[in-house]
Amino acid sequence: MSSIQIVRSKLQRPRVSRDLIVPGDLLARLETAGSRPLTLLVAPAGYGKTALVAHWLEGRAGLAAWLSLDQTDSDPVVFATYLVAAVRTAIPEACAETWECLEAGRQESPAQLAGSLSNDFGVLPAPLVVVLDDYQRIDSPQTHALLDAILARPANALHLVVIARRDPPLSLGALRVRQAIDEIRWRDLQLGPRETALLLERCAGHTVDSPLLDRVQTCAEGWPVGVRLAALAARHGDDAGDAGFGGSSPQVWQYFVEEVMAGQSAVAREGLYRTSILERFCVPLCAALLGEVAAPAQCPGGHSFFDFVANGGLLCFPVGESGKWYRHHPLFREFLQRQLAVHSSPAEIAEMHRRAALWLETQGLLEEAIAHALAADGATIAGQLLARHRTPLMERQQRQRLEHCLRILPADTVENSPLLLLLKAWLLHHQGRHVEIPTLLERIEALHECSVDADAAASAFLRGGVLALRSLQRYLEGSAELALTTAELALQHLPDDCPPARVIAQAVIAGARQMCGDLPGARQSIRDALARAPGPIDECQAPLVAALCFIDWMAADLSALQWTANQYCRIGEIASGDAGGLALGRYFHGLVYYQRNELALAEATLLPALAAPKAPRLGYRTEVSFVLAAVYQALGQADRARQIIDSVCAHLLRTGDGPALFRAQARQADLALRQGRLDEAREWARNFDPDPIHFGYRFSNVPQLTLARVWIAEGSGEGREQAGRLLQLLEGELAARCNVRFLIEVLALQAMLQQVQGETTAACEVLARAVALAQPGGFIRLFVDLGQELVPPLKRLHLARGSSARHVAHILSAFDDEWLVSAGRQQVGADLTRRELKILKLLAVRLSNVEISEELCISRATVKRHTQNIYRKLRASSRREAVVRARTLNILTDG
Repeated sequence: MSSIQIVRSKLQRPRVSRDLIVPGDLLARLETAGSRPLTLLVAPAGYGKTALVAHWLEGRAGLAAWLSLDQTDSDPVVFATYLVAAVRTAIPEACAETWECLEAGRQESPAQLAGSLSNDFGVLPAPLVVVLDDYQRIDSPQTHALLDAILARPANALHLVVIARRDPPLSLGALRVRQAIDEIRWRDLQLGPRETALLLERCAGHTVDSPLLDRVQTCAEGWPVGVRLAALAARHGDDAGDAGFGGSSPQVWQYFVEEVMAGQSAVAREGLYRTSILERFCVPLCAALLGEVAAPAQCPGGHSFFDFVANGGLLCFPVGESGKWYRHHPLFREFLQRQLAVHSSPAEIAEMHRRAALWLETQGLLEEAIAHALAADGATIAGQLLARHRTPLMERQQRQRLEHCLRILPADTVENSPLLLLLKAWLLHHQGRHVEIPTLLERIEALHECSVDADAAASAFLRGGVLALRSLQRYLEGSAELALTTAELALQHLPDDCPPARVIAQAVIAGARQMCGDLPGARQSIRDALARAPGPIDECQAPLVAALCFIDWMAADLSALQWTANQYCRIGEIASGDAGGLALGRYFHGLVYYQRNELALAEATLLPALAAPKAPRLGYRTEVSFVLAAVYQALGQADRARQIIDSVCAHLLRTGDGPALFRAQARQADLALRQGRLDEAREWARNFDPDPIHFGYRFSNVPQLTLARVWIAEGSGEGREQAGRLLQLLEGELAARCNVRFLIEVLALQAMLQQVQGETTAACEVLARAVALAQPGGFIRLFVDLGQELVPPLKRLHLARGSSARHVAHILSAFDDEWLVSAGRQQVGADLTRRELKILKLLAVRLSNVEISEELCISRATVKRHTQNIYRKLRASSRREAVVRARTLNILTDG
């Protein structure tokens, strides 16, 4: 025993700083954990593990022992000697058997020592907490086995607290299964904003200002020592609040050198320096970056270095939940980058960035690859890297990624590269910023003409891409013939492996043919394109089917639209669970149901579309919300409708989606008008500029028509005169472009304007034209949503008993429903009688009227009368819609 000298200072509990800040409820957690054999605190240096436990022990009444370990304690006998000595500081007579054995110097095996210690711990006279600090310094498997054996059959009176910078090689899995361990890790020890501010003020000795607090919160990420070092810098007059505080600050630099990097091998240091250029890293990226730095035995495939970094001993943290990616703490990374600049030449660092860029590009991680290419070889090479991936980035789903990639590059690099400018033009197209595109296309063409070294593939891509966007511009301007020839020319130039641009050109060809009055040719061109579409479905076929849906919608052919939407839903299901495609199909189905006044079916169809995970990605979530809000307004749920539109506007305002917000605010004004909030609609109209007017309207509303409605509702002579001029312009242009859907609405608004001006005969004539165009498709809501002013001319049309009389009767029936006028005052289905409920249940199991009359022993006429009452009370127009509505309202609780 005499050969082992006990250093008594290692058995003393460390002093606790007076300005210690304990995050959260950690003291309570430590106390509660005492019911288990082991509490494990694992976190990198500087997270206050030791101070936390020492502070906890100061405030509790029970017995406690402390042992600060170092590498010389790794031998099992030395470890056991110190462990017993620590226990005897709290209970002097404890562990007598083991102490006697150690004093005698008998050579005991680790298993024998474990047995002796377990026996002694089992007879402790009082509960005891034993803290083993800096356990990461123990590197003997035999000593780990000794501690494992003690924990395998733990004594009731003993509670171990192990503090380490990384997970100790103990049987942690078995301890977790037995619920014998409580773990506190770096996330638990992080300081929140309030705690950071409090520690800064305590350390600095004065109140800190917001810039310093924000800077420290960003740099330190709740790392207690980082916050303390920032406070010390502030106390000594250093400007810690600006960019001067960081990983290269003297206090931080010294801490990393002494506490983190001391004792690291040369290979480990070099690996840390090199990985500091990365925002995040994984095993293969480490291998690609380190290359010949480490010998294969030291760093096989990057696994050894990655394991070394990920073991928790350094300020390196997982990114996400998979455990495949890690990152350095910001202050540590900045320190490492400074060290890298000292130990490596600029050429060597550039080569590291080059390796990282190559690996990241092969993995499709373009944003990170571009940043490293920029650091290695400058903006030109980085721009070429982005241009190589131009085709996939042109997809609508990639617009946010494309925007981010373009922002990484210097602005002049983008402005002087025709390929990058074309990508920017496609981004503007996806963002709906069509007014800005023509100027950009002119610059692309000018740059391309001056370019002498462009390869053939790039030239074809540029020429075809520019033509595709020009064809779309000409279509939106109403130049159908020019749009058609430009789109056909684009297809001649575009390569087959550029689906986004080809789809745009094919859609323009179809739209231009419809605009020219050739509806069969428009549909056939889409079908031909679908037959030639190379796939995948999500990139080629689905957008083409969507274009066909829009053609049917603008043609006011709801039956064709419903059939095409069925096809789209089928494609969505085939496309590997493409929930986005399915959502778009539901959008068109919902439009059909809504316009036919089948409100329950519209609601049941649209709600799942909002739940589809890819609906936001495809950009149709906003449009689905618009139609669903209209459904709820029609169902009398005005507050719900308003909440939907308001939330959409708030979301688009946050995301900065200007074109979508433009449409959403028009919807907001339209809903305000329908709900009698004329002042709000008038305020929108005052700030709305109707120019430029595009005539390729595709979605369910046109802002300019909402403006005309506001002007009519205002009742002023000037407003009605403005509305008349705008509607006359729209009528001529929409008729010339064969956009029947919105021509119907323009004609109906003209009839409403003439009606309020007392021109009843003219109102009936114009409305008759609108109804004649709407009848084949079965449009009802289009008229009802415009308001009660249309009722008088509709009644006169109905009395005239013309060819549209039956359709007019359906429209008037929707107008006559009391619930439509008094929104929300009547609860749907609440007044169903018992007999009607029985019939409703029989309708749900698809019994005919004859079968229902036999089942209930009533006449067929009585069944028909009850069925009509059910339709009226549920606001349904068919038995199918009545059953769907009843199930939505939980009226058919037994299914």
